[in-house]
Amino acid sequence: MSLIKCPECGHEVSDLAAACPQCGCPIAKSANIQMPQTPNTPQPNVTGKKRAVVTAVVVSLIIIALAGTAVWFLFFRSSDDADERVAYENILRYERDCSFDSLEVALNEYFDTYNPDAFHYSQLKDLYDRFSVERADWNAASGVSSLDAVRHFLDVHPDGFFLSCALQRQDSLFFEQALEENTQEAFELYINQFPQGKYVAEARKKMEDLDSTELSSEENGLIMEVLSRHFNALANGDETALSATLAEVINSYIGKSNPEMEDIYAYMHRMYDSGREIVFLVKDAKASKVDVAGRSIYNVQFSLEEDTYAHGQHAVALDTEAKTSEDKAEEVKPSEVKNFSGTAVLNQSMKITSLVLKQ
Repeated sequence: MSLIKCPECGHEVSDLAAACPQCGCPIAKSANIQMPQTPNTPQPNVTGKKRAVVTAVVVSLIIIALAGTAVWFLFFRSSDDADERVAYENILRYERDCSFDSLEVALNEYFDTYNPDAFHYSQLKDLYDRFSVERADWNAASGVSSLDAVRHFLDVHPDGFFLSCALQRQDSLFFEQALEENTQEAFELYINQFPQGKYVAEARKKMEDLDSTELSSEENGLIMEVLSRHFNALANGDETALSATLAEVINSYIGKSNPEMEDIYAYMHRMYDSGREIVFLVKDAKASKVDVAGRSIYNVQFSLEEDTYAHGQHAVALDTEAKTSEDKAEEVKPSEVKNFSGTAVLNQSMKITSLVLKQ
């Protein structure tokens, strides 16, 4: 017999007792089925081994994941950075070479491809904003043939992307303006403003040509004298004085081609059939000279005023010119005034070869 513990309450009872005197739990039956134990023998820890295996697997997976991330960063990310660097350098090259169409395309492609975390994103975003504003301004300035528009653009963008384009445009427009004026002063001003300009050589050639075609003050004076003598002779009916102002061959004369001298005299004498007196005043004569086969030809634009008086009244009108302003009220005025625009051609001997009048 031995003492055992009640499986219900833990009270010590005899292994031969039928039930626990403390709680009434059957003892003999429980003792009969109780397995012998060896308290000093350690039991294997199966749960601990499984936990260690799981931990090892997790750690291995973490290490593999970190290794994969490192590989991706080293190879793929470095490759992406290299592509971004190439795109950035291409954009700078287009800017430097003033290839603005390519620059615009490259900038748009960059922002379509890369996010704000790209290395050069903020730098290129600033460039893109400035380029967009300036390109719009340049399109507006270059769309009109205006020096003022180009000068305004240069004032707003003195060091911009389109500086070279604007300077070239200014050069061209300034020279076009000089061509329109076609004077020594205009071409000299162009050369002073653009000493390294594209058209300097052409401007110098134009100045040399003008040296041989511009009229001297003596030539201008002779032309004015010939026209005045011609119309005075015409008004006075003086055939001798009239013929002295005309060349031997007349190409055209007041509406008639290749006239004879008799035709011109007849035109002159018809002026007096109406019993009137005519006075011509030549004004605002402007002449140019061209070289034809080594001979100078003078083209003259002028204004002509025709004043008509009754016979004898013109002499009275001349007398009143010497009177004071108080006597001017009584001076004789022409009964009719007509104004004409005239074109004349004079040969090298200062003789008229063509004369056209339009009212």
